[in-house]
Amino acid sequence: MTTIEKIRIGGFRNIKSISLNFESQIISLLAPNNYGKSNALDAIMFGYSFIRNSSEIKTRMMGDTSCISINKYIAGNPFFFEIEGTIDETFDYKYRYSFEWKTRKNGGAEYSDGRIVEEYLGIRNNNDIKPKFSSLINRNNPKNAKYNPSETGRCSKEISTNPSELALNKLVNYDDWYYIKFAKAVLDIRIGSLDSLSNPEEHFGISVNVGPNNKIIHIENSIAESFYNLQKNEKKTYEFLVSSIINLVPTIEKIDAKPIKLKNKTIDKDVPFELPDQYQIMVKEANNNQPTPFQFLSTGCMKVMYLLLSVIKAQKEGFSVLFVEEMENSVHPKLLQSLLSTISDFIGETRLFFTSHSPNLAQYLNASQLYIGLPSAKGIVDFKTIKPSKVKSALKIAGSGGMSLGEYLFQLMVDMDDDSELIEYLFGKSEIEEGGIDGEEKK
Repeated sequence: MTTIEKIRIGGFRNIKSISLNFESQIISLLAPNNYGKSNALDAIMFGYSFIRNSSEIKTRMMGDTSCISINKYIAGNPFFFEIEGTIDETFDYKYRYSFEWKTRKNGGAEYSDGRIVEEYLGIRNNNDIKPKFSSLINRNNPKNAKYNPSETGRCSKEISTNPSELALNKLVNYDDWYYIKFAKAVLDIRIGSLDSLSNPEEHFGISVNVGPNNKIIHIENSIAESFYNLQKNEKKTYEFLVSSIINLVPTIEKIDAKPIKLKNKTIDKDVPFELPDQYQIMVKEANNNQPTPFQFLSTGCMKVMYLLLSVIKAQKEGFSVLFVEEMENSVHPKLLQSLLSTISDFIGETRLFFTSHSPNLAQYLNASQLYIGLPSAKGIVDFKTIKPSKVKSALKIAGSGGMSLGEYLFQLMVDMDDDSELIEYLFGKSEIEEGGIDGEEKK
């Protein structure tokens, strides 16, 4: 399995450069509304999608005006995306690329297309006596790249590329390339996003997907069918899931999923599609005299079910990271700790990364799991964790003011003018306010 341990992104909307570590199972971006939490997730999904798309789509993405920064301090900065992690627990990898956005020529009506200007893939064997990274791909201009063709070779063989083509995408088609398995491992990385968690009820009904030429239609009852298949094929996981939901929602006594057979089902050869058997989750609550459909419960209950099933699916299908926005919405603060604990039991090697504007979550996560959105007079996103050596100091300061760590951190976020020195003490110097970095870390 290929894991992700670190992501760096920049040159996207109000993001100059942020670096996020994925060493913990659960990580959170904590910041007030309208700070840029969603921009950070969008930037990661954008960078990930860029790798996997065709050159034609890449060209369009490099001109996407909804992503190009209009912040006067970083407008014109190239987009960059970098990931680090492990492959089969033996090899460490680093992969990054950078491109220039589509821009106007000399301020006129004509535009120059975006172009990929930098790319790198490095691998390190941790079984070596002195492990160090070896370059497999190295690129510093749009028209060509260099790669390492063999085990004993060097990263010096040239390959032509076009400005909207990644060398990684091209080399993965070279079946005789000695290092093709590493390129495939990077391309096989899976990142998922639950972008509709705010409306979980839509996943408890029938969804219709139109296939090629508008002729093939697949209809599924996603949540109920997934729950039924789990009940049928993975009994231990199913029983653990049911007990977890009942623990989170004590009024529930029993949960069961059953297929709904369509009576008198006759199929005409000329019908455009066939309705398959449907599934329904039934719940028996303590104070009710009969079971009711799961969707009769609150939005919070449906959210818990949808989230846990998504985590199970992500872990089962080998997703490296699963992103969730505003996970705490519709979930009672007292349930958050139990929910996070339950997710940890299910998530395995997958990482859950969620945004939040709630100080309540901070008390259930370690300081190293919390990326705090630091205020910036320039309107630029700056997420950082508290320095390990300063965690005790932060807890002490919060306690002296009768606040939880989360409440105290939120106060810092909105009162930078009064606490800038303290923020520097807890988080370190802000590269943004200093003039900062343009896609590369300071030496």
